[in-house]
This record gives sequence, C-alpha cells and structure tokens, in this order.
Amino acid sequence: MAAVIYIYVEQNLQLGEEWWGYINTSYFVGMIFSGLIVIRFAKLLEKYIGFFITFGLFLSSLLILLFGTTSIPALALLLACLYGLPEQIREVIYTKLFQDHATEKTLAKIHAVWGAVINLTFAGSVLLLFFITETYSVKTTFQFSSTLIFLAFLYATFKRNDLIGKQCDQSLSSKSSNLPR
Repeated sequence: MAAVIYIYVEQNLQLGEEWWGYINTSYFVGMIFSGLIVIRFAKLLEKYIGFFITFGLFLSSLLILLFGTTSIPALALLLACLYGLPEQIREVIYTKLFQDHATEKTLAKIHAVWGAVINLTFAGSVLLLFFITETYSVKTTFQFSSTLIFLAFLYATFKRNDLIGKQCDQSLSSKSSNLPR
C-alpha cells in the first residue's frame, strides 16, 4: 500500500515524497488516539456490536472515498488520522468475538487462521490495487476500495441480525436482554 500512497501524494496532492511520511504518521497517530477512544467506550462497543460493525464499514467507505479524491493536503492528513477509528473498532470487535466464542484450545488456532486469511487477502488486494492504480489512476483505486467496503456495509446492514450468529445471540442474550438487533 505504500506504493499506492506514494502515487497518491504525487498525483493527487502534487507534493514531495516527505508527505508520504506525513500521511503514514497521521494514520498511526489516529490509530493511537482511536485506541484510547475505543478503550473509553469499550462497554458501549460490546453492547452494540452489530451497530458498530456496520457503522465502522460505512465510516471506512466514506473516509477512503474522501481521502482518495481530495487534493487538499491538510484534509488528507485529517482523513488519514480519522481512518484509525473504524480500524480500531473493527479490530476490537473481531478480537472480542473470537475470545467470547472460541474455546481456550481453539483460540490460538482461530487467531492463526485469521492472521493467515488477512495476510493473504491483503497481499492479493495490494496486487489488485496496484494494478488498478497503474492501469487507471490512483483516484480510481480509492473509489474501487470505497465501493467494495460500501458493499460490505450494505451486506452487513441486511445481515445485521446474523452478524454474530444465532448460537452467539443466545449466549449474549442470557448476559443482556437489551442487545439491539
């Protein structure tokens, strides 16, 4: 992804390579601050998992679209920083779901498989996105990414009741009868 961001800085922002570093730094600063926000509101995340999964997907889609189409450097830095929030929400929810619904014996295996799937998907995505960037434009790459995430948001919206599964729903509803669907 670093190559795509570098091309973005060059083509969209029309700035020097140091801005590649500024954008990466802004993203990681956002991840740190978002981590603090997620820590503060962890109980709320737990209570409304379905909402936050869909909200995170929508927010990711919107931020990627805005980031990829802006030519304003300060706005690009802000959007890169804000992108940390849906990333942190997603990571916390997935980790929580794994921990809540896996046995001690299977948890390590689940995390290992999840990591392998994420890394394989990421590698394939990078190749595809770099191809799109080289063939079309960096804006098209971000629009494509935003569209895919928006489709995931739509799917999650329609399948919101099934996001954590019926068996998981029963175990969660025994803990809290006010879990929203």
